Amino acid sequence: MKKSAKKESKIFVVSIVAILAVALIGINLDKLTGKASSDLYPPFNPRTTVSLSAADKFINAGEYINIDVNPGPKCANRIVGIYDDAEFRRATVQPAGQFSSNKKLCSPFSVRFKTYAEWKPGNDNSGIFFVKVFDYDLEDYVTTTFTIN
Repeated sequence: MKKSAKKESKIFVVSIVAILAVALIGINLDKLTGKASSDLYPPFNPRTTVSLSAADKFINAGEYINIDVNPGPKCANRIVGIYDDAEFRRATVQPAGQFSSNKKLCSPFSVRFKTYAEWKPGNDNSGIFFVKVFDYDLEDYVTTTFTIN
């Protein structure tokens, strides 16, 4: 009986050492591979992101904006809403060819939208507009802004 108890304790110790070695290598994988592993496995994006290029942040009425949507883990709605500063929806746009009954898109997509010349702000308007996309993981809208001069 003593031999089997010693053998079991050796197996236990070797198992613990092996687990610690694998964990240590996994934690330092980027350092060991010169960050090549981060190129193969990009970081997980925990939520939907909506972005505009820097040139699209301040535009004139009647110009185009390019909107990039990167859906989170539970996808995003394909319909992109354009709202004014009073939260009134002025327009919607969706990717070309996405007119099916499925509203969810799980892969990144881009849309291009031409703003209306009538959206030029007057003295009583700020000219700030919001781009909103519904994120099914957050169960809420993800927003970014742009300004019409």
